[in-house]
Amino acid sequence: MKQNQLDALIKLLDDPDEGVYIHVRERFLELGLDAVPHLENNWEISEEIIVQQRIENLIHSIKSQDVFQQLKSWKENGGQNLLNGAILVAKYQYHNIDEEKIRSKINQIKQDVWIELNDDLTAFEKIKVLNHIIFNLHEFKGDREDYHNPKNSFINRVLDSKKGSPLSIGILYAIIAQGLDIPVYGVNLPHHFILAYEDEFLANFAPEEMATPGILFYVNTFSRGAVFGKQDVLAFLEQIEVEPKDSYFKPCSNIAIVKRMITNICYSYQKVNKPEKEAHFNELLKLFTQ
Repeated sequence: MKQNQLDALIKLLDDPDEGVYIHVRERFLELGLDAVPHLENNWEISEEIIVQQRIENLIHSIKSQDVFQQLKSWKENGGQNLLNGAILVAKYQYHNIDEEKIRSKINQIKQDVWIELNDDLTAFEKIKVLNHIIFNLHEFKGDREDYHNPKNSFINRVLDSKKGSPLSIGILYAIIAQGLDIPVYGVNLPHHFILAYEDEFLANFAPEEMATPGILFYVNTFSRGAVFGKQDVLAFLEQIEVEPKDSYFKPCSNIAIVKRMITNICYSYQKVNKPEKEAHFNELLKLFTQ
């Protein structure tokens, strides 16, 4: 679109007719990210509050639409990279997050773990190293005091505050472990999120009370990486009065993890009485429920 056409659309933003504004909004959404610099420039020079508010809403909608499409593509391509999915969910709320800063922080933690690893370590010893670096050296922890704070679900905020939900701490732990070829994957347990250490060979020699086909043991990252077995999962399910299913003992897909992340965010915004934010993320959740 030419500059004079963009200027004409901007001038219509103060029109009191809602129908005119809806038309202008649709045109800017069609233009997408290319329109954002022009909108930002006009926000700075505008002296009318209604125009500034509408420009802010437009920029928010355009950037949200772009993230929506990126996450849709991520899902359609199989959700291969969990970190990419988690970053996109965070970008839906914090449009201008520094992705490289997130990756750099995670790479630093991964490097610290790598230094302590060697080929002679057992699976349990590798988990002990991960636990020491993540929970002792870098001081990450589950946020028990402000459990329902929505910030606990966004990877950028978790990396800044070093506090998170069972899901976000588990995701961070899994990303670091998988980046070091340690076979730790998420398990979609009801009311809780845990990790499973996958090892088809060694699982055959695990004690009966620990055994799940292909799974050596489980890890609870919300409890600083506590290791436990199948019987503990069964006891937890009995406590919350949920019938056991195979899926509660086996790793789930990255797509299922990101869906759970968005569901948790919606619930968190509901708990803190922010219906607009809840509705915003419910739109994103539609990608996984259609």
